[in-house]
Amino acid sequence: MMMFRRLLCVVAGAALAVMAVPATAQDLIGLTRAIGLAERSLSARAIEGELETSGGRLVYEIDLVRGQLLHRVRVDARTGKLVSAVKPRAENWLRGWFDKDRLRSGGKATALADHLVELERHSRGEVKEVEFEIRKGRAVYEIELATAAGVGKVLLDASTGRRIALAYDD
Repeated sequence: MMMFRRLLCVVAGAALAVMAVPATAQDLIGLTRAIGLAERSLSARAIEGELETSGGRLVYEIDLVRGQLLHRVRVDARTGKLVSAVKPRAENWLRGWFDKDRLRSGGKATALADHLVELERHSRGEVKEVEFEIRKGRAVYEIELATAAGVGKVLLDASTGRRIALAYDD
């Protein structure tokens, strides 16, 4: 009887430990897939993406450009379902005045999802965050990439998808 109680305690403790563990990265669809879904859903070009919490759930917040308008999409990080899609009016107005080149370049960039799939396949890593920038007149994606070697930054030319630079964090 004592042996049975010990076994029951071990099983119950293991069950509680499993329930207490937060969701792992394996439970998430990944930023690359979320960007692909968003680009196809809106027929737009993604320029930025990251994992966020919204309304108590994990979502990928992705900025896309179609024409010269910014669209902000939230994709459920577990299911891949589109949660929301908006055109932030105030931000579009301000960017139209102050960040026109960025929107124009972002709308002309090649599909980001295709480049991220190739980057992950080649590096055997996972994309964690993407930012779009204009550096010295050149449109680039700055990508945070986690690999077995560590977390690094990869710069890709936004018009060709070619790698410009790779640097690992210390």
